[in-house]
Amino acid sequence: MTYSIFLNRPILIWQFSQAPEELRALSRNGGDEDWLALIPPHMEGIYVTWLEWPAFGCAGVDVLHLEDGSEVRIGYHS
Repeated sequence: MTYSIFLNRPILIWQFSQAPEELRALSRNGGDEDWLALIPPHMEGIYVTWLEWPAFGCAGVDVLHLEDGSEVRIGYHS
């Protein structure tokens, strides 16, 4: 799936269960996820402090980079 519809958009955040399936499939946390954020490529290099650990009370935040330059962050609680 291409995420070009999200280019030039703000950061999008979903409750993990409501995020697009293709993005949820990137998780390595086995069901302990709380939220998922998609940061568009035009925001590369911008430090988003409120998405750093312990964002939204999570125990950790995984950061994944997509081929199109987007970044996916997944907050989990274990």
